[in-house]
Amino acid sequence: MELQQLRYVIALSQERNFLRAARRANITQPTLSHQVKKLEEEIGSPLFERSSRGVRLTAAGERFVPYARATIDHLEKGLAEVREEAKHISGKIKIAAIPTVGPYLIPDILIRTKKNAPRLSIELYEETTSSLLTSLKAGKIDLGILALPITEAGIVSRSIGREDFFLAVSKQHPFSKKKFVTAKMMKDEKLLMLQEGHCFGDQALDYCRRTREDPQVIFQGSSLTSVMKLASAGEGLTLVPKMAVNDRENPNLVFIPFCSPKPAREVGVIWRITAPLTPAHHLFIDLSARVFERYRSK
Repeated sequence: MELQQLRYVIALSQERNFLRAARRANITQPTLSHQVKKLEEEIGSPLFERSSRGVRLTAAGERFVPYARATIDHLEKGLAEVREEAKHISGKIKIAAIPTVGPYLIPDILIRTKKNAPRLSIELYEETTSSLLTSLKAGKIDLGILALPITEAGIVSRSIGREDFFLAVSKQHPFSKKKFVTAKMMKDEKLLMLQEGHCFGDQALDYCRRTREDPQVIFQGSSLTSVMKLASAGEGLTLVPKMAVNDRENPNLVFIPFCSPKPAREVGVIWRITAPLTPAHHLFIDLSARVFERYRSK
């Protein structure tokens, strides 16, 4: 159960219409419908009665919504108190993120940090996993955002969430009409991957090796942008993390989910065990988790 799902249920209970509730929540109607349905399945009972005239709460919904409102109200009160304290946080923290995470999470994290702690300065770096670990151990950065697990001695981690991988193909590719794909289906396809040193590229390649020891990798790029551009041009297929799925920025790409067991990664924040976290560090980690959750629930 996710907090965003509670907010969606509250909005729908008030608007009694999926389209209006989606607009109020600033998401698409299919996303709202999916998240509400997902919550109902988790609860084990429908919360809304759907008809051509709109929606209304079921008996279970009537009982559940007041608790959802109380939970959100309690959370908002706690956030308000934390934000008030955060206004007094100052100084500078140094952060590094891997290239398959930074471009998607960092901008939103910075916006929220400036809003919550305007006196806090953040110095940013983008590094591959091995380089990031070297910088962290040398004390050049305070925190790192990357894919877990990390088994280096003296490093502590906290997960901020888990996300699935998607297959990105051009709209002209036969796979573009598929609802789901598997590693077996990709066995004889040309693949576009990230260069060695990018942990996401290594994870994607490991998945492809489930059905073929030597996948047909025809290109290894330095960024997700480059491999996605080539996929859009029909030069091959590539895997992307959920946070990189964006139809508006890639109008000629189709993003297809995988069948279970789905390829996925866990993203987290790491720091040195010898460097205790300050209030500024705690704030950054908490904001990172919130931003990641927003991307994951889209």
